[in-house]
This record gives sequence, structure tokens and C-alpha cells, in this order.
Amino acid sequence: MESRFLKFLTLTISISLVIGCSKEQANTSNDSYNDIKKVAWEYIEEQEWLEYNNGNWQDAEVKQIEADDTYELLKDGYDGEQVMSVTFKDEEKTQVSTPVILVDPDTKEVIGYLPGE
Repeated sequence: MESRFLKFLTLTISISLVIGCSKEQANTSNDSYNDIKKVAWEYIEEQEWLEYNNGNWQDAEVKQIEADDTYELLKDGYDGEQVMSVTFKDEEKTQVSTPVILVDPDTKEVIGYLPGE
């Protein structure tokens, strides 16, 4: 009876640790994406590219991509590298979209963009 209790207790603690660690890792990822979104949004503001944007930087989509020559790269050495792409939602029925911003995931610096179409 005591051995069953110890097995149950060990299993419960193990599951709790696994679940707790995975939630912490997910929160860290979201925080990192928020930093990347903020950097990209500040660049959009500096360039005065807000005309067709809905103004909500938190709704931006962030994904990892490989930088290539379809992007206007602002810094050398990123062609072929994995970077973060930030796409902001535009107002409906816009003729020109907000540019897609590329951010270095390590330095959190804007390294390029794809002009809006």
C-alpha cells in the first residue's frame, strides 16, 4: 500500500514539474515576441508608415523566416540567415499595406523590411 502511494506521489510531482516548465517556456516565448513586435512597431513609426495600419501592434504576426534578396536588407550578413518577420494588420480595403519588418532575434534590431504592396 505504501509503495503505491509513493509511486502515485512521484508521478504527480513529475507531471506537475513538466506542466509548470512548459507553461513558463511558452510565456517566455510570448514575451520575446512582444519585444520583437515593439521594435518593429517603433521602426514603422520612425519611418511614418502608419497611414494604413490599424494601430494595434499587439496583433502583429511574428514568424521565423530565412532572409533573402526579396527583402530590403539594411545590414550586411543576413542573407540566408534565420530572422523574425513581423507583419502588422492593416485597415480593410487599403491600397498600400504596411511593410513587413525583419528583426534579428538575438539583438532585437530591425535588419530589413519588405515594402508594402
